[in-house]
Amino acid sequence: MNKKTNEKKTIETLFKVTLGITDSKIIELLETSCFVVKKQKGEIIFTQNDKGSVIYYLLDGRIKLYRLDEKGNECIIHFVNKNEFFAEILLTQNVYPVTAQTLTNTIILGIDKDKLFPLLKSHTELSLNIIFMFAKRINYLVDTIERLSIENAKERFLNYLNYLSKIQKSLTVVLDVPKQEIALLLGMAKETFSRIEKQLVSDGIIEVSNKQIKIKEILP
Repeated sequence: MNKKTNEKKTIETLFKVTLGITDSKIIELLETSCFVVKKQKGEIIFTQNDKGSVIYYLLDGRIKLYRLDEKGNECIIHFVNKNEFFAEILLTQNVYPVTAQTLTNTIILGIDKDKLFPLLKSHTELSLNIIFMFAKRINYLVDTIERLSIENAKERFLNYLNYLSKIQKSLTVVLDVPKQEIALLLGMAKETFSRIEKQLVSDGIIEVSNKQIKIKEILP
């Protein structure tokens, strides 16, 4: 099976499984707006305030989304995981509000919105499925903001470990980004992150070995 055949199969699976599109004619039209690209660890996909027209879907790997504040410091917005859309804000504007950088070697699907829009206008099923998908995404982000506002630092730490455990399908999770960046994502200082980590180790809830954290007890 050659490269183009593999890419075609990947795109078909995405639209059938993720978007629920079953019409083969619509899938064929969608394929004309898509492309697959590979990126090495540490590469910048797009930069904050860049103009663009491409929405992305992560087929494999992990990506960091961040903004720079007035002092030039990174503010982590989100870590993108496999089978997740990002930069979908370009459906409503032409500028990327964040910078996207690969944390591992990645495979990314790009969707050109300028080619996608005519299809949305002419195919109701496709439009409704995409609206539903992004509505779920918005609900997820709202829930995340709510958790950050009402949970204390320890709860945020434990919930993040739970999240990593589900994503990595293991009770031993690997932190593939610096702890300082995770602390920023969770809305806490690095010192707070370290203090909570040490307390959980002391309580026998987790074991820490470099970038690995083993969850020894079922987390609340």
